[in-house]
Amino acid sequence: MSKKLIIAFFFLTMIKAFGQNYYMPAPEGFGATATGGGNATPVTVSTYTTFKNALQSTSAANAVILVSGTIDCIYTSVTLNNKTIIGLPGARLRNLQITVGNSTTSAANSGILNIKPGSNNVIIRNLIFEGPGAYDVDGRDNLTNEGTNVWVDHCEFQDGIDGNFDNKGLADNVTISWCKFTYLKAAVAGGSGGSNDHRFSNLIGSDQNDAPADGHYSITFKNCYWANGCKERMPRARNAELHILNCYYSTNVSGARAIGLGGGANNSTCYVEKTHFASIGSVYTSYVSSDGGTVGIKFTNCLSGGSNVGTVPTPTYTITAMPVNEVSAFLTDATCGAGATLQVTSGGVISPTNCTLGINENVSDTKIKISSNLIDDTLKIHFLNNIAGEGKIDIYSMSGQKVFNFSKYISSDETVEFNMESLQKGVYICKIEIDNKTTNLKFVK
Repeated sequence: MSKKLIIAFFFLTMIKAFGQNYYMPAPEGFGATATGGGNATPVTVSTYTTFKNALQSTSAANAVILVSGTIDCIYTSVTLNNKTIIGLPGARLRNLQITVGNSTTSAANSGILNIKPGSNNVIIRNLIFEGPGAYDVDGRDNLTNEGTNVWVDHCEFQDGIDGNFDNKGLADNVTISWCKFTYLKAAVAGGSGGSNDHRFSNLIGSDQNDAPADGHYSITFKNCYWANGCKERMPRARNAELHILNCYYSTNVSGARAIGLGGGANNSTCYVEKTHFASIGSVYTSYVSSDGGTVGIKFTNCLSGGSNVGTVPTPTYTITAMPVNEVSAFLTDATCGAGATLQVTSGGVISPTNCTLGINENVSDTKIKISSNLIDDTLKIHFLNNIAGEGKIDIYSMSGQKVFNFSKYISSDETVEFNMESLQKGVYICKIEIDNKTTNLKFVK
């Protein structure tokens, strides 16, 4: 095999390794069995009437729905079975109705979509849900799920009047992946619910006795991003077993609270793995005093995580993960990160081919360079002028395992060489910390 073919093969391997994480052909985690409408020929909708009719239809002709453009919605509560909803690029479902000063009217007009109890096997991907802004009037959410075997992927939830995306009632076996939660509008004070700032994003279980048939909400949050404006409930859960993996917390709200757990009637656990709490007031808040029961939360391989409480079992299913030091760069990327960033054709085909995240970090304007993205046994790192100080270099495999570490004082315009002979063939992430700054570069051996 020629050297050019070898290089091409390894770069395709690199694209595949990162593309499979960003573009998930099937769900992982608690919602892994969801298949939605399968391979049915999609129907495209661009008005509220056609959207509602397609949702309510049980015909195979409406099993896969493509949403085009912006659709102004009223609250729609519907039973969905074997249904897939996919947004074409830029697709948005919105309900902007709000009557400030009138809590009753605001609550009655609120909400976008409720997946009713009895729903099963539902997939929602690549949609923006937009509400009018947080207003505590005991209103409805942008999306409420009460169904089972549900996968919500690459959606962005903005400015829910009550919540952005809640799970309650009989909801169970749910995976929420690559979703972004944010509040872009100022909260409205004076609502009948009592809170003047109700930017509370994700509630699981509406009270201490609310639970699905087996007693626990089994929900996976994978590669999700709680961004500016989020104040609380990221998520807040009762009667739950949660797995939070490779998520990113960075909000500009002072004193914001990330994860909240109450035991409820059946107790709650939360396994938090390889998650980055970058800008958050409180990583974990206990609500046992109000919800009763017991809680357990475990932080493993997290950045700025919290303290462990109680005993939490490790999830037993198979799931792909990225190193925690890559979470912030991946999830915040405008074209390939969390939110409605998938490339979808007019025929409903989702493709990762336009996503170059993960293969272009060694660019020309970087002040720290790897001599080549493809190495044999020697890794050379060059530090350009004006880069000097105590340096720390860690190398991670794609499974997140640290396979090499080194520390030394780095001089300006210095090249450092490392023997990588012991590393197996594969893709690696090189994390370089110097002068209070972090640079992540990738290479293939």
